[in-house]
Amino acid sequence: MPPAASAEERARRDRIVHRLVVAAILCAAVLVVLTVVFVWTRSGQRLDDAALSGQRVVQRARTAARSNELLHTISVGSLAVFGASLVAVALVRGRWHLGAGVAALIVGANVTTQVVKWIVQRPDLLHNHVISFNTLPSGHSTVAASLAAALVVVVPVRLRPLAATLGALYAAGIATMTLAAGWHRPSDAISAFAVVGIWTFGVCAVLVHARGTGSPRVHEGLPGLVTGAILVLVLGFTVVLATTTIDRADGLHIVRIGLAYVLAALTIVVVGVGFVVAEVLLLRGVSLDAPFRRHADGWT
Repeated sequence: MPPAASAEERARRDRIVHRLVVAAILCAAVLVVLTVVFVWTRSGQRLDDAALSGQRVVQRARTAARSNELLHTISVGSLAVFGASLVAVALVRGRWHLGAGVAALIVGANVTTQVVKWIVQRPDLLHNHVISFNTLPSGHSTVAASLAAALVVVVPVRLRPLAATLGALYAAGIATMTLAAGWHRPSDAISAFAVVGIWTFGVCAVLVHARGTGSPRVHEGLPGLVTGAILVLVLGFTVVLATTTIDRADGLHIVRIGLAYVLAALTIVVVGVGFVVAEVLLLRGVSLDAPFRRHADGWT
């Protein structure tokens, strides 16, 4: 914040920092709850495995193959390329602090996921696991969600609704595919969003505290954000239902639904969209660009 910042500006900055910190703490609490319930309790393991087993009932071989192909595009190399591209966008715009924040967000979230996955041990409570070892949080979902969150952070305020729509489509799509391919349980994907939320809201809180709230000349278009969220939700629901209820082999006909799988897939879509929308709303009216400073010779 500039030294001459008014008390009102400082109070606004503190309120925004407070809500971002609270959001980060809530994400941490969600991660802990998901771990305790779905990894360390019998009922949680049963629910998770029911969704994963249901995937085998409803998924066609072609759908699973396409999911695998898409997930194979997520790697350390692709993360580095896309992450470096977002940092480059910030640097090209002359916002080095945004570049540093985006890098911290992406690296921090993905390292945290790997550390949590290594630390958390899954006890053998059911003796009939579809996957016997711990897979929480999902690394692929973390990559997608961290890139989506970083995109919202790095773009100008007026482009946040568009960035949120594209980010939600990508993050929710990849997270759902981890279940469709049989790679991860639903709690793995949802916990990945929690990990990314910790870093996203934490980094944004640091940026706002250090740089102030800025003075955006335009605000996020909430109608555009709502429209984008609805479009992603409708598309996600349509894809999930179409790939789980319709079999195109030898003509179109309805097939048996694995209810646990369908509900889990739809929940992942809702959580993915909700996470990105929450990010935009928490940053509403806040420019993460350097605020204007007034000097004797004018604005800089």
